[in-house]
Amino acid sequence: MKISYPYKTQEVRDLAWACFSPSLMHIGQTNAKAPEISPCVFPLTTARQAWLAKLDLNATLLITHLSQRPTHRLGIYFEQLWHFFLQHDPEIELLAHNLPIQHQGRTLGEFDCLYYCHRRKHCVHLELAVKYFLRLPPPLGSDLMSACSDWVGPDSHDRLDLKLEQLFQRQILLGDHPAAQYALQDLKINNLGKEIALKGYLFQAPTIALPNAGPPSYNHDCKLNPWVPFDQVALHCDTLHASDYMILPKMKWLSPAYCQHAEPKMTKHTLRNRSAEHFSHSTYPLMIAALNESGCESSRFFITPNTWPQSTS
Repeated sequence: MKISYPYKTQEVRDLAWACFSPSLMHIGQTNAKAPEISPCVFPLTTARQAWLAKLDLNATLLITHLSQRPTHRLGIYFEQLWHFFLQHDPEIELLAHNLPIQHQGRTLGEFDCLYYCHRRKHCVHLELAVKYFLRLPPPLGSDLMSACSDWVGPDSHDRLDLKLEQLFQRQILLGDHPAAQYALQDLKINNLGKEIALKGYLFQAPTIALPNAGPPSYNHDCKLNPWVPFDQVALHCDTLHASDYMILPKMKWLSPAYCQHAEPKMTKHTLRNRSAEHFSHSTYPLMIAALNESGCESSRFFITPNTWPQSTS
């Protein structure tokens, strides 16, 4: 399923990607023992496309919403985009968000979103997550299959299997705890559905070129991207035939990049020099967008230190 993000305003493009891009994993297959947990899927209808296009012409309402809680954390920004959508879509009523649940003096967790769907006439607990995982280099001679534990965050401190366990075994089950029932009763919620919106990107080891070599339950509507050790950057760029490149700051990791004329972009040689400078004082991988002649992202990849993941452990 190919979804276009033609919007020139970064925040509108991020909003469209956050709410309407494919789920990173097939939620039902990921946790087959809990069929009551569903993926959160809102179709990108003609009306919603028109709404996004109108926002792209004047994004003041969205920018004002985001400015009420400035953040440098990508996960919080992702949540704020969802809150805006749930507040403004006519099919939905946002009942609460980031609602903490206390029990015996400690916080059990918080509801990311509680919303009412007018079309389905149903209340829903929605958990949100945006994640980026790189596949560890497979041992020599191993097959192409991978386990969820083989996929780790850029700093190697996060892992796909642990995130899935946290989502399915703790976060989405918050509404089942007796302490949560009081908060739900205050909102006049009796029956509560469970949904997860897990978005993000996966980056496969450079020795694996097959497009479908993802982890179990991976959604193949999401493109697998490469991660490239620094000493292979020039060779990788030669295969892309890109016009230019951008190093994406973390707050621009969501939607495909669009480079305005005034924004900095670089040749592959400049990219290599800037990467060398970065890795002279940091081991954190760099997210790169390869751009076509129109300044639109044609592909993305991580550049890692040559010793990744050992250098970040």
